[in-house]
Amino acid sequence: MTPKQKEAYDLHLSGMSGVDIGRKLNINESSVRVRIRGAKKHASADSAIQNAMSSVGMSDANPLHSGWIKSDSASLYFQMPVEDGQKVSEIVRESFEGIPACPPIPSATEFTDGLLTIYPIFDAHIGMRASADESGKDVNNEIAERVITNGIGQCIAASPTSEQAIVLIGGDALHANDQTAQTPQSKHVLDVASSFEDALDIAIKTFAFCIEMAASKHGKVTVGVIGGNHDRDSYLAIMYALRERYRDSSFIDVQKKSGDFFVMEWGKVMICAHHGDKAKAERLVMHMANEWPELWGRTKFRFYFTGHMHHLKQQDIGGVQVEQLRAATARDAYASSHGYSSRPELQAITYHKDNGEISRVRVSLFN
Repeated sequence: MTPKQKEAYDLHLSGMSGVDIGRKLNINESSVRVRIRGAKKHASADSAIQNAMSSVGMSDANPLHSGWIKSDSASLYFQMPVEDGQKVSEIVRESFEGIPACPPIPSATEFTDGLLTIYPIFDAHIGMRASADESGKDVNNEIAERVITNGIGQCIAASPTSEQAIVLIGGDALHANDQTAQTPQSKHVLDVASSFEDALDIAIKTFAFCIEMAASKHGKVTVGVIGGNHDRDSYLAIMYALRERYRDSSFIDVQKKSGDFFVMEWGKVMICAHHGDKAKAERLVMHMANEWPELWGRTKFRFYFTGHMHHLKQQDIGGVQVEQLRAATARDAYASSHGYSSRPELQAITYHKDNGEISRVRVSLFN
């Protein structure tokens, strides 16, 4: 392994956190993780591979995938083991490192009782790479962060000062589930803009900024985080990291619920959400009535939000208004090559406890 990798690895083995290692070595956390990953790859390699690397002056195992080891008596082809991806527990642990409690936020002192405003953010796909030549729009981590925070900021500015707000992160917040850059189920290869760790850092930062903007305008903020088909496991890292950041807040509540569904009651209003990748709208409505019958019976206005397909679709099904929302990102090269259209958008929808929906704000993205 390289001297820099060994330096970081030794500190890691001593029990030092990634944040502290970065401070000591004057590098960012992403660089710390890359060095430690390279050190682990070298340390776990067969001694014959280590010796072969040394013989040709190679110390960094990161770029090494396969090759031949030859001697006077034998020739051996080797292939480095492919990592299955970082465990969710490790992703969550690393996402916590160095997260300070949120500094005091001045909450709204005047707001309208009885109103709730929801800010649904579906299919943000942070970590995706797209170029204007291939798909019509440039997309990377920095662009995604700027577009989403600006869009939510416009939604918040145009919405009433409601008593209650919901920031709903509705699945596929991250483009990739881990550093393999493949979809978890089908193993479809993804175009990524950065390492998985960097995308996770940007995602947490982006959603925290959106939450804190909402908290400065509304009386209370509930945060819901559900998974999608791209971030089947890694959504947990976002959820727990945000919960840790707002651990001391009296008016920001990050729901600690792993799973596919979000549900909330607001007077006579029932709000549910699912990413939309595992069941059609009709089945989701049936599940809604069966799973929460008491809540269903107490409410008059019922709304269900999904995403996944990236385009808008609204329908009334069995007393429920089901909305398939547009994505919060532009299309990538895959979507463009398959003829999928894209009209990225964010919304803010306000409900009254007794009267249902009373106002809606739409903000187009990537204009």
